[in-house]
Amino acid sequence: MDGAGGDRCHRRVDDGGASPSISLERTCNLPMVSAMYGPQGWADLPDGLLHSIIPLLFSFPDLLAFASTCPSWRAAFSSYPSKSSFSTLLPPILLQPDVPLCSPSPRPYSSSLVPRRPCYATNLASQSMYMCCQIPLFGRFGKRNVLQNPLDKFRFIGASYGHLILSNKKPSLLVVDVFTGVSVSPPKLMIDEDDTLPYYGILTAPLASPNSHLMVTTEFHIFLWRVGSHSWVRRSNLDSLIHRVVVFKGQVFGMHSIDGLFKVHLVPRIRLQNISVDLGKSMGRLKDSRMWLVACGDMLLMVGCPGSVPSTGDTLEAFRLDLSVQRAKWVKVEKLEKWAIFISIDGRSQALCCMDPERWGGRSNCIYYYDSKEWIACELGKPLKVGASSPRFECGHMMQPMWVLPSMFYSFM
Repeated sequence: MDGAGGDRCHRRVDDGGASPSISLERTCNLPMVSAMYGPQGWADLPDGLLHSIIPLLFSFPDLLAFASTCPSWRAAFSSYPSKSSFSTLLPPILLQPDVPLCSPSPRPYSSSLVPRRPCYATNLASQSMYMCCQIPLFGRFGKRNVLQNPLDKFRFIGASYGHLILSNKKPSLLVVDVFTGVSVSPPKLMIDEDDTLPYYGILTAPLASPNSHLMVTTEFHIFLWRVGSHSWVRRSNLDSLIHRVVVFKGQVFGMHSIDGLFKVHLVPRIRLQNISVDLGKSMGRLKDSRMWLVACGDMLLMVGCPGSVPSTGDTLEAFRLDLSVQRAKWVKVEKLEKWAIFISIDGRSQALCCMDPERWGGRSNCIYYYDSKEWIACELGKPLKVGASSPRFECGHMMQPMWVLPSMFYSFM
């Protein structure tokens, strides 16, 4: 960034020309800074001044641009005392791998030799703003007449904390940062001959957390790998396929059916605990419905849809898990109050939430999803007026559009 002259501070995210310039002119005034602190470059601005800028940025692209400006600005962002609040105050980014390429050819990252594919990332806080991130060019993409790709045999099995989780038939796994391309390779997974290949994967905490585990499920077992260790721990499954896993207040909850809830204990040893749940009358009629688990503030919610995907006339409902009684129960939630929830049709990605969405032009008490053409806000408890236009629902191992948060906003928590 140029520190000589002018009264505006601009930062452009380098995306091959697809991203707009992100302006900080409303917060940076060079003559004022020079008068207060004397002549100096932008990299030398004091943390106090930089910390006063950060709350005025209204989107993840703005914050990414701020933190990417130079090492001193990134350090200032890292030391900002309320940075963890951004994960719920700003809307997640809509990752769209199903749209045409953003640029003529992928731009490789210096941190990885794995080929990449440009991918649209839409920011709801500025609907006209598009970024171009680089996701791994695995088997879901590419043409067979091009040079052999080391990820050709990999398939998508999950997304969490800003990372994609890929697996192949070895079976080997790869955890890849969506926005930086940096990857982590766990040890090879040893599975029985009669077991299936991994079909679902999730991180139990941000990758940089001290007790982060990669959790992978097959038909008969759950495997957990503590990030940085040299081996996996295997535990028996709970009689059926696991559909959802969510981290709530530092605890890992999973669901293999609407009445099959369990908790994963990681310390002092890894074990699974069944949780008996009372469904109640209102929950019972949704027993065969599509469900999403989401940690929303102080609530662990289950969002239900009558069909496999929301469509015209459907009513989305939410239920809160009450663990204060002897037998846990799901309690219907009439309003989300100041919250909005973001769900992906592809259940292998995490459902996310946002507080006070009016701050960026969104709506409270709504559930946002993407239907292969546009994002839709459906008010909780009211029939959906605009139906989904035949979205592709977990087509094999193809990666579907999903909501994501950049990993850097987790790594500093």
